[in-house]
Amino acid sequence: MLLNHSFDFIEGPGFVNFVRVLQPRYVIHSRSYYENILCKDIHMKMQQHIKEQVDLLDAVSLSTSLWRGDKGEGLLSLSCSGISMDFQTHRFVLKCEALNYERTSKVACCIRDLIPSLAIEVPKEKTHCIIRDEMTALPGSLPDCCVNRLQMCVRFALQSNESLQNLSSKCKQIIDHFASCKMAHDHLKFIQEIRLTRDPCTLLPHDSFKWNSTFQMMASVFKMKDAISLYCEQYSLVQIYPDEWVDIDLCNKVMQPCEEIIRIWSNPSTSTSSVIPLVAALRDSLRTDVHNFVSSVTICSFARKLLEELEMKFSHVTSDIKFLMATYLDPRYKQAFFTEREEQLVANEVLQLLARVQEDRNGQMPLKIIKVTAPISDKNESKIDSILDNMLTTGSTNSQQATTSFGSHSQIKNLLYLYNSEPRIDRNMDPLMWWKTNIKYSSMYAIVRKYLSAPAASVASESLFRESAHLFCDMKTGLSFENASKILLIKSNFIYWDSKE
Repeated sequence: MLLNHSFDFIEGPGFVNFVRVLQPRYVIHSRSYYENILCKDIHMKMQQHIKEQVDLLDAVSLSTSLWRGDKGEGLLSLSCSGISMDFQTHRFVLKCEALNYERTSKVACCIRDLIPSLAIEVPKEKTHCIIRDEMTALPGSLPDCCVNRLQMCVRFALQSNESLQNLSSKCKQIIDHFASCKMAHDHLKFIQEIRLTRDPCTLLPHDSFKWNSTFQMMASVFKMKDAISLYCEQYSLVQIYPDEWVDIDLCNKVMQPCEEIIRIWSNPSTSTSSVIPLVAALRDSLRTDVHNFVSSVTICSFARKLLEELEMKFSHVTSDIKFLMATYLDPRYKQAFFTEREEQLVANEVLQLLARVQEDRNGQMPLKIIKVTAPISDKNESKIDSILDNMLTTGSTNSQQATTSFGSHSQIKNLLYLYNSEPRIDRNMDPLMWWKTNIKYSSMYAIVRKYLSAPAASVASESLFRESAHLFCDMKTGLSFENASKILLIKSNFIYWDSKE
């Protein structure tokens, strides 16, 4: 696709000759001709297409992200996600802005004006939430993006551990040694292939733009432990001692769940419903590490600090109704990770929202509830079912007050009871398809589409930036920031655009 190539490509002899073979009469125009088509005609059609698609969604979640390259260039983006009436997830990039970090005041203004200056209008009443990454977060605030929060936890835990930093410095010296000396690199390869009869591994250099580069660098050194140790017997090189090799191995084990969770959250299809469960899983993992790795002061301290940071940075998820509701409305999780207080918060919120939906029907058909008699089976009643049943009927004083105010809405309570009686689906199943096929819960569809529309992370700019290096090169040869931004918008949404349009 030409959107993935520089404008230099269409002027290159290879492309010119290729077109002449296909269509000798076709005249290849200057780059300004194609730039004009992209930035006027196609950009206008793309904006219209996005607007039409957003108008079809009854609730959307916005996310802002900023990524910076190593040469002063940057990319600011505003994305939108929502769930359509047929329970398909839709994601669009509403705005892209190519930036130059040499003008820092301009960058700050662009971040501030990102949403107010949006050409595609998104009504406030339709906006469920705004998720900001670390670079676009409000001054003095933590990012809403869960990926950035967890990365901050890891960063602060590493910064507070001097021993681990010293160990990573040793690994960096080793990698730099082999990277700067071809003879040393070739000899290390010889040791792996000939003396150890193993396939050669690659040492990963440190990359300041990768959040886990330090740990990947240390892991790559550990994979070559035997070869590096043999090399050090012959040549003068910084020594890694036996207890330090153990620390590197244990550090990898502590970090593995963090890296896995960040990969899951970075997937655009992952919603906020997975935040509470995965934070709980990571908390348990770190508690186990603190207990099991007590023999290593360095790693035990690292795991304990990481756990402390996790508790602080993610303390909000168990009181923020957006996370609680998303988790509850995901049939994979429901109330499995809730305390009694959290269950009560969610029950009250759902009752209020569904009662409002019922009142808004203005005398239309009543909610269709399929009464299901609980069958006699060998399966034990789940704790979740017991808790919700207790909360909606007898419960505590607070829950009694909450349900009494909805005394005339017994259908709503029956609906929630029915939902909680359903067995949780497998974690690998699609929660949206479950809702789509269970039409008996159709009165809950509006709130489901709203709360499950929010992604767990806001990381769109990073991947788009990495895929668009050619555009930033074109900017150095005359492509304006404005036109580069328009082409970025087209590129980011092209996959969702029907080519017939």
